[in-house]
Amino acid sequence: MNVSYGRSEYGRPNKIFRGEDVKSTRERIIARFFAENGIRYEQETVGERNGRVFGRIFAKPDFYLPDFDIYVEYWGFVHASREYVKKMRRKMRVYNRHDIRFISLFPEDMSKLGLVFRARFREIAGFELPHAVPRADIRFCSSCGTPPETGAKYCANCVRRLV
Repeated sequence: MNVSYGRSEYGRPNKIFRGEDVKSTRERIIARFFAENGIRYEQETVGERNGRVFGRIFAKPDFYLPDFDIYVEYWGFVHASREYVKKMRRKMRVYNRHDIRFISLFPEDMSKLGLVFRARFREIAGFELPHAVPRADIRFCSSCGTPPETGAKYCANCVRRLV
């Protein structure tokens, strides 16, 4: 399903620095935020709670943060379709019914993603999200995907500072 929304197209894969596909440009931005902040994540993982798989009940969650047992959903079409909002609310009810911790992100959150995500994380997890620690194991530039040169502080291709 390819649906146009703004300048990006949902359903059309976008590559992120780890070579993974995401469904939208904004999901790519979220994935990059996680990577740049040292947050381990999995994409569209089949969720489980108390041995019950909930991936069969509805579409797979956008992201799963295994270190915190928190799911992250980006509700990109919340302003575009009543049917989408109906499905979103149903999915939220399932999360709540099964005591599944999740963070919702919306299009209006993207301009201040760091602040919004950290605030919602604190609310759900009960503690502050740890700040990123510079990592020596980065294999690709988070912006363009180019492998960095040994010891480089900036990407040779896009000149973005390596985290």
